[in-house]
Amino acid sequence: MDENAFREFVGQICTELETISVSNPTRISACRTGEDFEQCVVEAARAVIARMGISATLQYTAGSHVFPDIVIECSDGSKFGIEVKSSSSSSSRNWKINGNSVLGSTKKDVSDIYIIFGKTAIGNQGFRYKRYEDAIANVAVTHSPRYTIDMDLATGDTFFAKSGLSYKQIAESEDPIGLITTYFKSQGQRAWWLSESTPAAIRMFSELSSQEQATLLGYCFAHFPEVFSCSPQKYHRCAMWLVAERSVVSASLRDNFTAGGRVDLVLNGAHYDNIPRIFSNLRDYRFEFMKALEEAAAEELCEDWSYSGHIEETNDSKRTTWISIAANFFTSQSVNNYNKVHLLSDLLME
Repeated sequence: MDENAFREFVGQICTELETISVSNPTRISACRTGEDFEQCVVEAARAVIARMGISATLQYTAGSHVFPDIVIECSDGSKFGIEVKSSSSSSSRNWKINGNSVLGSTKKDVSDIYIIFGKTAIGNQGFRYKRYEDAIANVAVTHSPRYTIDMDLATGDTFFAKSGLSYKQIAESEDPIGLITTYFKSQGQRAWWLSESTPAAIRMFSELSSQEQATLLGYCFAHFPEVFSCSPQKYHRCAMWLVAERSVVSASLRDNFTAGGRVDLVLNGAHYDNIPRIFSNLRDYRFEFMKALEEAAAEELCEDWSYSGHIEETNDSKRTTWISIAANFFTSQSVNNYNKVHLLSDLLME
């Protein structure tokens, strides 16, 4: 099998998954975890091998955490890989997800790798495939330095196209981190890797574009509602997330939320006089806030909010729950005894 034939093979797997989605969508929606969906892809791959009469064996071990997840070994000795990604969100419209470790310590020896990305929620099911290195948008950090995946990425926008490095060059290097940080330094960014959990390139919040600032603040409002509290630690989680997940540092994070004292607002015909500036900022970033809620899985929000109740995978359920939680972080007196729930609801109205 050559690379073109493998691409066709992966495309047929996605076609098989789409057929299953139409005829038996609950089979796909039953994939609650990434491993569940991996096994669904394995079944589809085996069906395609049988239908196309391909002389090949499929190698897959559930829970092995190797890269790529699936290896196809053909009778002519060629080997190809399929990395499987999935999302169970019922509302997310993008095709972005964290990829695999830059270090590639569990990588298998294959000629080429494709990603199959599946969305499994009823009403939001879909499947895409792309050559792995053509989907790499950047390098980011969660628990270790890893690639970020964007299935909508244009050819010239990949990390490799921008950096002048190749996926093969990094994968085969004895010092992949050094290659990447050298690139960041060449772009005027301060690259530093004190450990595997240290971000690759640090940027100052004040140097970001206004849209990127709005996106990050909208996310912080959505995921860290304690920013409305009086606690001296209320910005700690937000600050740690900015550094750990977005490699962004703010010298005055508090000012990004509250600078300007108090304001008067008219919302939905209601007057809210002399309330803290942070509420006006939430109003300004409401679209970014709602996008962050929309793209987050309910399970992720429950964890970020330390919420033990149930949240539906709908925007209304996420927003209503957030309002209830956020309202408990500030007092009625701090907003001149206005109804807290009404205030937050009016702030988020389009």
